Amino acid sequence: MPPAIARGAIAVAFLVVAWLWPRWGLAGDPDLRWRTIESEHFYVHYLVGDEDAAERVLATAERAYDRLTVAWGHEVFLKTHISLYDNQDTANGRATAVPFPQIIAYTTAPEALSVLESYDDWIDILITHELVHVVHLDTVHGIPRLVNAIFGFGVLGKVTAPNILQPRWVVEGSATMHESDFSAFGRRRSAQFDAFIRMAVLEGAFQGLDQVSSGARIWPHGTSVYLYGVHFMYYIAARYGPDKVRELSHLYASQLVPFGINRAIKKVVGVDFHRLWKEFQDDTTRRFQAQARRIRSRGLRQGRRMTFSGEGTRYPFWSPDDRYVYFYGADGHREEGIKRIRSSGGRMREGRGIGRQGTDVDVEHVLDVEESSSAGFVGATGDMVFDWTNTYDFRYNWSDLYRYNGGDPERAEQLTFGLRASEPHVSADGRRVAFRRNDVAQSRLGILDLQTGDVEELPPMGRISQVYTPRWSPDGSAIAFSGFREGGYRDLYVYHLASGRTERITADRHLDLSPAWTPDGRYLLFSSDRDDVFNIHAYDTQTGQVYQVSNVLGGAFEPRVSHDGKRLAYVGYSRSGYDLWVMELDPERWLEAMPTVSDLPEVDDNKPPLSPGAVRPETLRSHRYQAWRTMFPRTVFPTAVDVATSQFGTSLGLSTGVSDILGFHELSAGFLYLFQQKVFTGQAAYSFRRLLPNFSLSVSRSYSERGGFNRYVYDRGPDDPDRYLQSGYRELNTSASGTVSLPVVRRAKHSADVQLGYRWTRLTNMDEDLAPIDPGAPTTQLPEVGDVGQASLRMSYSSLSDGAGRYTMGAERGRSAVLGVTVIDERLGGDYGDMQVTGVYTEAIPMPWRGHQSLELALRAGASAGGLRRRGAFCVGDYGAGPSVLGGADVVLAVLNRVGFGANGCSVLRGYPTAAASGQYFGIASAEYRIPIVDVDRGLGTAPFFFQRVGMVPFVDWGHAWNEAIRPRDFLLSTGATLAFTFRVGYVESVSLLLQYAHGFDRETGLDTFRAIVGTAF
Repeated sequence: MPPAIARGAIAVAFLVVAWLWPRWGLAGDPDLRWRTIESEHFYVHYLVGDEDAAERVLATAERAYDRLTVAWGHEVFLKTHISLYDNQDTANGRATAVPFPQIIAYTTAPEALSVLESYDDWIDILITHELVHVVHLDTVHGIPRLVNAIFGFGVLGKVTAPNILQPRWVVEGSATMHESDFSAFGRRRSAQFDAFIRMAVLEGAFQGLDQVSSGARIWPHGTSVYLYGVHFMYYIAARYGPDKVRELSHLYASQLVPFGINRAIKKVVGVDFHRLWKEFQDDTTRRFQAQARRIRSRGLRQGRRMTFSGEGTRYPFWSPDDRYVYFYGADGHREEGIKRIRSSGGRMREGRGIGRQGTDVDVEHVLDVEESSSAGFVGATGDMVFDWTNTYDFRYNWSDLYRYNGGDPERAEQLTFGLRASEPHVSADGRRVAFRRNDVAQSRLGILDLQTGDVEELPPMGRISQVYTPRWSPDGSAIAFSGFREGGYRDLYVYHLASGRTERITADRHLDLSPAWTPDGRYLLFSSDRDDVFNIHAYDTQTGQVYQVSNVLGGAFEPRVSHDGKRLAYVGYSRSGYDLWVMELDPERWLEAMPTVSDLPEVDDNKPPLSPGAVRPETLRSHRYQAWRTMFPRTVFPTAVDVATSQFGTSLGLSTGVSDILGFHELSAGFLYLFQQKVFTGQAAYSFRRLLPNFSLSVSRSYSERGGFNRYVYDRGPDDPDRYLQSGYRELNTSASGTVSLPVVRRAKHSADVQLGYRWTRLTNMDEDLAPIDPGAPTTQLPEVGDVGQASLRMSYSSLSDGAGRYTMGAERGRSAVLGVTVIDERLGGDYGDMQVTGVYTEAIPMPWRGHQSLELALRAGASAGGLRRRGAFCVGDYGAGPSVLGGADVVLAVLNRVGFGANGCSVLRGYPTAAASGQYFGIASAEYRIPIVDVDRGLGTAPFFFQRVGMVPFVDWGHAWNEAIRPRDFLLSTGATLAFTFRVGYVESVSLLLQYAHGFDRETGLDTFRAIVGTAF
């Protein structure tokens, strides 16, 4: 390649990176400093500034440890690592005991109407739940324990934990049950959880044991294992004794053969889970039918159901003229976001498929917003203020406020930046916005001035206090909100702006949620579970009297009164989830509110954090986080073992990896031995993710069999006496590389990245001295081997989104693009010079009819300067017969993930031989039409095998690789189809059986190929 071109290309690459450099400094500031605090049984890793939360977590964990180890009859063998994060505004946590006990906990409290909302101390319930997992999964006996002792260095880690291989409702149900055992609330005592299972009983949607065991794609989706699990495990504990849950854990923990959960429970209680489930369903049905009779005896008070799609419907609000009701909707079928329907109602029809797609006909989509979003109008301007969760500073998934006046929502005016502001409500005069301001383990009330942009934050009510759904009074003098304060109290409060006084309106053990004023300011409506069912209530600001406005079977949440004060919009619950309802607001029909007497137990000592300035006890040792303390091999057993048979014969692969507990450093290695060739290949890589950009280094060795070496030999061996002309050779590829990757854009639907890399490769002909060449024969064509030094720049963008995996086959809408520039030059450490440009563009287009059918169009192309000569820069062809040990691309994953690269790094052109054509240029256009055929979602009880779905993907490929000018009619054309059967195996892992046929139309090189592959789910 000409030196000028090489220098120019390298300069352009570095200019692009230099243009992005200021972002690096922002993301990599040393403000994220981590420390570790240690106690007898725990390490807590936390950010500087979160000491108060960390000490509270540690105290809570030690108390929970004492209780749980007694309840489960097991002491955790190693100290448990707890990583404390506050980088998102969504409550969550997770835990494992393999290879060592660890918990990831997010300190932010659950948002309004979250299934986690029933708590008296969020940190306590979170840590208790996750620690149950640690104690439960850490329990190992018998031969599995011996295996861990041998392969886990005796004390450092575990290879196996039998209790992991249980249905998730056992694992999650047991942990959820203990939430309520050791607290006054928890999901077992949640009126919202009761509504879920009550409506499943009353409307004939009680899930089968097989559906709960393997996660059927029906409402409430992932919550089902918690919902049915907690009630089922509690039923077993109440009916047969609480010790039976512990006994099941210890018995199953000694089983060498996994998935025998029915045998284990039968040994424990005398009957299997199939019989127990029938008993549980009968008992649950009787209990909730009796509750429904009590509800009906008072007379139902409910409105008209406006939507029927179910799933996620939230935050209703009225248009200024009351003609429309707006709301947030996410039904898993269409774009989630702000929607509207005429307040007089709309048409509906029978839904299609397992997700009841297309039920609502007259619901209009207004604004794309991901995550649950609250919104409201700014006076009579038509502008809308809403909250939107996006990535802030490339590190945080936080919510901010935006102002929208039509057009592209991406161009909405951002009002706050990294403020963690949500649940906005605009004052009647359109000048101010009240909102919830989230923070570490607590939230508080905030007020934004729309004219000046100034923000006023009120002091929090307490260390772990929370503020939810603030609402302005009609005259703008006060703000009502639902508040949580220490002790397990969730009540209504009113903040008076003139005096700065916060008035407590309700004071009881019930959950009082989502206040809303009537236009005259007399009544404050809210949702409360004071009759064990969430209903709309009204507080009379003149008399202090509380009335019950609704009396429903499911639940009534988030009331909003129309501007004329005559109608009430609220969110109601049914078997399919949440929907919008509207009812007449007639005080004459209101009921007397139920007494506020509660049978909830008193909150136990929740061990509040140390007071400011207090001396930390010596037992709480704090030190700077040291990654090396957790970054070492825990087991001598590899994390993955692969045995494969391919065109290269039989191979054995081993892979393993280690990382520190926070994921800053990661070291991985994989090795593959080819028995027929007697060749070792493999790769080792190191990644550093502490700052932005991310850095990685790797070395690898791979093997391939290539053409391009024709030799005429006169000393032929006994195995090939007739072979005078020998073609092809074995090539060994040894390389070292380094990359720097940087996120450029992180939005809810959009992401873009830049990667700069360098790779040095040595290509070796393993057959160079295999046999002497006949000097009188035609000229031998030697392969092009040697060293290749290259620098590359890769830019990528993606907006592929919407329901991938639940009802669709892959992403249903959006686009992605990748552009790569590679410079190969002798001055970069090689023997070749070249420049290559490649690009990939993909567009996913949803079809306008129901059924989640979609069309995916893809274009892949590349061009080079021709510096690699006979090696060829690009090649096209079908997938190889087995994994590519040259480029490291796994063909199985390539098929299943629909990537554009097959064996030997060739771009995929189905229906033709592997590497059917090579050249200086290539181009491939392809189209796939994805058709979900039928959703089965059934299995056999607790059997770890669940049939999910059948789908089909017809496809067309058209492309070629060439050196000289080529005509479109010379391009290679193929077509075919893939039939996909998707299963859930082992309760959690989704896999697909793919049967693919492809036909190449070219008379000389076209093939009819058929392959059957099992791998990652489509």
